[in-house]
Order: sequence, then C-alpha cells, then structure tokens
Amino acid sequence: MPDSTTAGHTASDEAAVAAAGQLGSDGGVDVVGLGTMGAGIVEVFARSGLSVVGVERDEESLERGRGHLRSSTDRAVRRGKLTEAEQTAMFDRIRFTTNLADLKDVELVVEAVPEKLELKRAIFAQLEEITDPDTLLATNTSSLSVTEISVASGRPSRVVGMHFFNPAPVMRLLEVVAGEQSSASALAVARATGEAMG
Repeated sequence: MPDSTTAGHTASDEAAVAAAGQLGSDGGVDVVGLGTMGAGIVEVFARSGLSVVGVERDEESLERGRGHLRSSTDRAVRRGKLTEAEQTAMFDRIRFTTNLADLKDVELVVEAVPEKLELKRAIFAQLEEITDPDTLLATNTSSLSVTEISVASGRPSRVVGMHFFNPAPVMRLLEVVAGEQSSASALAVARATGEAMG
C-alpha cells in the first residue's frame, strides 16, 4: 500500500536536501495549472528564491493565474509580509507560458489542475514525452490515487504526491504521498524540497 507522510517542511536525507537545494539553479521548477491553488504554489516556490515556469492551457487562463499571483502578493505587501522590491524580484523569477514544451529542462514539475483523473493522466503522459527521465513529477491531488496518475507517465518511480494546503503561501504544511512505485529517492527529494522552502 502507498504510504503518506505529512511534513511540516522537514527532511533527514542529507543527499536529498542537497539536491532540493539545487532546484532552480539550472532548469528550475514548473507548476501546471494556475488556478488559486496552482498560483499559490508558484508563489511559494518563487518567494523561496526558485525560478518557476507557470503553465496554463490558454492565454485567458494564464492571465487569470497571473492575476491570482498579483492579488496575493499585493495583499502580502500591504500586510508587511513582503516588500515591493521582494515582490518585483519574485515576479522576475516567474515565467508564464501556455506551451508545455517550455518546461523540458525543469527539474521538478508540480501538476495542480482540477481533480479529474483523465485530465491529470493526460498531462502526465505529455510530461513523459517532454521532460528528462530524471525529472521529478508531482501531483497536488488531494483525493485521487497517486498510483493511478503515475502510470500514465511511464516512469512511476519518479512520481510522487506533493499536496500543498490552501492557501499555499500561508499554510506551512506539505503532505508527501507515495504511489505504489514511488522510489525512496523521489520521496526524499520531495520532502527536502519542502524543507528548502522553509
């Protein structure tokens, strides 16, 4: 049976921590789906200093996702949680696109589209074709089987669940969920990524 561990952004695997610490130094990370949840995940990564590619299906959805980010960070600035300079630097680390092929060089992909199994499986099948075999693929699902999603990728050992809680920029909690074939190293990097985000 798959296991599930809830981590308050902690990890013990030193190699995984080092690997997670390097995320964003080359290819960066990607979030597919920029609804309220996905945009929040992009914000978490970017505020942690990582380079992020945010992907949506069309320009209208992309602009809506950009708007979610703008509203959230504007609110953080008003509350003194973020300076205007930090907000500008954060947006400089984000690239928005409607083309999945733009994420071919990323090191971590987090899928955050609506909770529809076939939609998620279709995206993971495309990710298999686009990304490097070593890329860590994660689903933000809160209710679907990570195993059923992972088999669509053709590399289930590199697929894990990374469930952020809403609103992601506020809730400092990440649930890492194993599929039946998730490798120990993939799970360790996912947990260490949570640690690296603070």
